[in-house]
Amino acid sequence: MKYLSTPVLITLALILGCTNNQKETAGFTESYNYDQETGIAIDGINQSPVFTPSELPYPFSSAVQVGDILFLSGEIGDNGDGTGPVPGGIEPETHRMFERIKATLASHSLGLEDVFKCTVMLADMSEWQAFNKIYAGYFEPGRYPTRSAMGVNGLALGARVEMECWAYNPQKK
Repeated sequence: MKYLSTPVLITLALILGCTNNQKETAGFTESYNYDQETGIAIDGINQSPVFTPSELPYPFSSAVQVGDILFLSGEIGDNGDGTGPVPGGIEPETHRMFERIKATLASHSLGLEDVFKCTVMLADMSEWQAFNKIYAGYFEPGRYPTRSAMGVNGLALGARVEMECWAYNPQKK
């Protein structure tokens, strides 16, 4: 079990229907999770979610830290004031979206190299190739995050592209 990552252990615990006995210790919740079928204990320290408010005038957090994972909200190539995307279409929107994602990551002392999962939503799947050319330039070849991409019926504020990310951000225990 010591070779399994935290996300894998969390997923296993959820799938196997673990019970959870907790006690508070200095702001952390110490958990003793037991697999109901095997009785094997999965020990760990879970920190309550930490919310990072969005700078935009909308009701969502830009990121939420849960355990060792930082979940970033979907980001568009917003022009900075919350009224819509930067002009020019998929290319400038994608670059601006990445700049906003990098800024959110940096505010948590992280970078794109810490991202391990992306979900991409495109208003027009015919722009997938143009998006991919730009996307590939932001990550180290051979270390691309896992990714899902889909065409959607519409995006906030008329955006052409939106992407949410998950990043590994280990917490001190």
